[in-house]
Amino acid sequence: MENPFIERMRKHLKAVPVLLVAIEEEVVSRKPESGKWSKKEILGHLADSALYNLGRFTQIRFCEPPYVIVPYPQAELVSANNYQSQNLGEILRLWMTLNQQILSVWESYSDEELKIPIENPKFENKGDLEWWIEDYTEHMEHHLNQILGAQYKDLNLWLTTADEGLDMLSKSEKPFVKLLEHGSMSVEYYVPEFEDLQTPHDQDELYVIDQGQGVFFNGGVRHAFEAGDVLFVSAGVEHRFELFSDDFATWVIFYGPKGGENGNLGSLERVNEN
Repeated sequence: MENPFIERMRKHLKAVPVLLVAIEEEVVSRKPESGKWSKKEILGHLADSALYNLGRFTQIRFCEPPYVIVPYPQAELVSANNYQSQNLGEILRLWMTLNQQILSVWESYSDEELKIPIENPKFENKGDLEWWIEDYTEHMEHHLNQILGAQYKDLNLWLTTADEGLDMLSKSEKPFVKLLEHGSMSVEYYVPEFEDLQTPHDQDELYVIDQGQGVFFNGGVRHAFEAGDVLFVSAGVEHRFELFSDDFATWVIFYGPKGGENGNLGSLERVNEN
């Protein structure tokens, strides 16, 4: 089973840059009070943390256990690197590059390596490599919350990924998991095995094929589908996936009132705009 912090890191690398570049330079450069870091400096601190921890995550593989965490001068590095005078984009690229490499290292760990013992004498803490990955992730999330505030807190409410769906499915006895929900709308990730046994639903729905191919039965009509296709099904209409490939997976988006919105499958029209 994939380490859950890998998916959290992937989500951060996808969403955080988009949120950060939308913040005005004056805001990211403002110090809340004398002696306190600005948002740029906090991000710079996260880049420093990534640099030191990339070394730790790499060295642990060839050091005699337990691996001992050696502290680094956090405040001094933020000052020495002069993040306050740098462009936010430069600091962001540094943070992204280092964490992309950390993610690559995490993805290569074996289950046995995740159990390598670690000691942090500064806080008299002991654990294993998996514990340190968790600690690193939570430290990063704490500071990202300081930088982004409410936008970061809402991250899991508006962003999800296929990897997150697959991870949740690996822990579920059902072939689908719900990942997002807002009002009448809900988003699921669906991976049937061998046979699609679903029955008609009471809401209109969209399928966005993530991967694989096969045949879709929809209200008495069959047609081929492949990754990237978008399929609509009216509420109450019998439908299922048939002859699908082993790698088949799809997003499912339910929306609208029970009984569907205005009409049935026969009244659908394709929208063409010139």
